[in-house]
Amino acid sequence: MNHRKKVALISFNWANHFSLALGYLKAYALKDDLIRKNIDIEIIDFDTEILNVQQVIYYLSQIKPEMIGFSCYCWNILKVLDTARIIKKLFPDTIIVLGGPEAGPAGLKYLAENPFLDIVVKGEGEITFSDVLRHYLNNSGLNGIPGILFRQNGSIIENPDREPIENLGEIPSPYLEGILIPRDKVTYIETYRGCIFRCHYCYEGKNLPKLRFFPEDRVKKEIEFVLSNPDIKSFHFIDTVFNLRKERLAKLAEIIASANRFGSELRTVEIIAEFVDEETIPLFKKANIKSVETGPQTVNEDTLKIVNRFYKADKFRNAIKLLEENGIEVTSDLIIGLPGDNFFKFVHSAKTIIDMKPSNIVFSILHVLPGTILYEKSSEFNLKYDDKAPHLILESPDFPFEDIDKAVIMAYSIDKEYNIRKPFFSKKNI
Repeated sequence: MNHRKKVALISFNWANHFSLALGYLKAYALKDDLIRKNIDIEIIDFDTEILNVQQVIYYLSQIKPEMIGFSCYCWNILKVLDTARIIKKLFPDTIIVLGGPEAGPAGLKYLAENPFLDIVVKGEGEITFSDVLRHYLNNSGLNGIPGILFRQNGSIIENPDREPIENLGEIPSPYLEGILIPRDKVTYIETYRGCIFRCHYCYEGKNLPKLRFFPEDRVKKEIEFVLSNPDIKSFHFIDTVFNLRKERLAKLAEIIASANRFGSELRTVEIIAEFVDEETIPLFKKANIKSVETGPQTVNEDTLKIVNRFYKADKFRNAIKLLEENGIEVTSDLIIGLPGDNFFKFVHSAKTIIDMKPSNIVFSILHVLPGTILYEKSSEFNLKYDDKAPHLILESPDFPFEDIDKAVIMAYSIDKEYNIRKPFFSKKNI
């Protein structure tokens, strides 16, 4: 009997969350007969707030995977590297693969600085990781696989990029395949990939510029499957703009309403407020949307131009009013440290948004994230930032370090002062 290889796909998540991305990787890989017959793939979601690296290492030492794939973001990469380093010491033959928005765009840096890493996947990983698994089983070289960087004979090889997957219907649904089990509050549905906007601080629009949609029938089946579970009290969509097109919003609202016999709530979908009007509200209510999240990150025109952020002041203000009056909570996001802003411009943004009276305000420190325009052209923007994740801005030409610190203190003070519509502070980029 052939020895079945063990592959672990790992994500360090916030409490009670799980990785949809790893579900996609496994679902796509199992389409291949060779992989399905020879590899056992285990998805492991570790709670980054509870488990320490030693506990993770102990678990992995018990299952002894021949290959480990890590899903990497700016908030978990340090724990990923610690885990990978120790695993390589204990089990030097284990193949370590990194992917995700933190590792992919900075793959050369991570391989150069961390000799215990073997492969980095760039961009969408479904097809690429499946290719890596097949080459591993065949004991063949990695040179012919687009979308990876890898270590070979002491050198780092970077293969050409892989084009984004044109037909997303090629990726099986991890829910419908039984790979991921829907759970209350942390079930995510994705209906398309890409973004029509090109905000310079964001990864999505630059790296996945073309909109590609999952087949409508597949989305319908996923929604119906998730909402057939009476334990799902709330769930989420992770589309970059949920209200991107009104006709598509109407279709989704109809699908959700028809399937939602247990009254599940749709929580915190990301929207463009300027696209909201009188016709949008009934569609949101039909979909049972209870809360939305939106920009504007800043209200200052010069800053908006520099970071290429779409914002229409009157439409934004009217949308906040419409949504709040109709019982839909709005979380508005502002970023501290954007190029073009200074302390007083940031204060102006904060006052402007507070006056609109959204339910919540999230103040985030700018993260100069790999793969974004601000990261790749940081010298042109004259940005100083911490190259170590989570890549927090240190200062920009008009926003010195001391003033960024003052803005952070101000954000905390707002948290203490406002009791009815209480803003809160978070260090995450939206």
